[in-house]
Amino acid sequence: MNNKKLLILDGLSELALAQDFYRGCLQAQIDAEYCDLESLPRRRLYFVSKFIGKLKSIFSRRNAINFAKLARTDANAVKQVIMASSPTHILVFRYAYRFIKPQVLQSYARALNCKIYLYDTDSCNLFPDQNAFVYFIENELVIYDGIFSFSKVATDFFTKTRNLPATYFPYGSNPVARRHSRIQTQPIDVLFVGKASFRRIFLLEHIKDKVTIYGNRWHKNSPVISPELQGRIVNRTVWGDDLTDLMLQSKIILNITNSNFYSVETGLNLRVFEVLAAGGFLLTDHYEEVAGLFEIGKEIETYSSASELKEKIEYYLSHEEERMKIAAAGQKKFYALYTWEQRAKDFAAKIGIAAQP
Repeated sequence: MNNKKLLILDGLSELALAQDFYRGCLQAQIDAEYCDLESLPRRRLYFVSKFIGKLKSIFSRRNAINFAKLARTDANAVKQVIMASSPTHILVFRYAYRFIKPQVLQSYARALNCKIYLYDTDSCNLFPDQNAFVYFIENELVIYDGIFSFSKVATDFFTKTRNLPATYFPYGSNPVARRHSRIQTQPIDVLFVGKASFRRIFLLEHIKDKVTIYGNRWHKNSPVISPELQGRIVNRTVWGDDLTDLMLQSKIILNITNSNFYSVETGLNLRVFEVLAAGGFLLTDHYEEVAGLFEIGKEIETYSSASELKEKIEYYLSHEEERMKIAAAGQKKFYALYTWEQRAKDFAAKIGIAAQP
């Protein structure tokens, strides 16, 4: 009899990542519950403590210790969720320290003889804040029985440098159903969706006559964007069905990883899996991680420079049959390995949770 249960604690609820994983668990017949840490009550005097902590950081060189005082959630609320669920396994998405002190969370898990794991979904985004990253490494990662990371680079760092029990575990996505009635008749040659950054601007300038851009912060960077490229920008974010419809009408979907990921040569972000789920032709930055999961030129395509980006855009726009063949192969690989249902099954198998009969 299987009596194992997974509790998902979501520290990244601004994205649907943990929610999608939870639904994948249910589809896979895994006994699971979900809690959004952001939705729990704040601890008393949190904002006062935060203000005092910031003042102290101005006059102290020991900035890292202040992170222990910035946990925003009422610890008793987290305890109540855990006790009510009575899980055998807990999976934290992103990190816990912004919500509860890691050692306190660990004590709650140990009280139930419960294993506790982390899905490291974007530790690379902590790189610009040295204090936050050091605190995350020294105070949070050590509480987990196992760490699953979206990044091969981060996984290698955790295991080889810090001697932590880390496993490489790429993202997934949801299957996409085509809705032809919602798709515009005018196709998009090249679609890029994401917020502005200098690296992205400099690359997109090379294909400004072919690309259509959706995302935010572009207008704030207008002094470094050519008038031609500005004319290709829709300065708003798109999610869900709107994003899917844009991908379905696009010949090429471009992925440009953010600078934090690019600087350490890592990153199969969510966009990679979203594009493949929709059956789109993906052109993304080249990393060893990409080549480790997909066949370049057969399931996806990559570029390593601005000139190669422009060259491959021009080539695949004029070779539709080859482009569509690669897109179909990429989608086939996605459905075999990277739906959230399959990712949930893979995770459960690694930690010893069986699906319900």
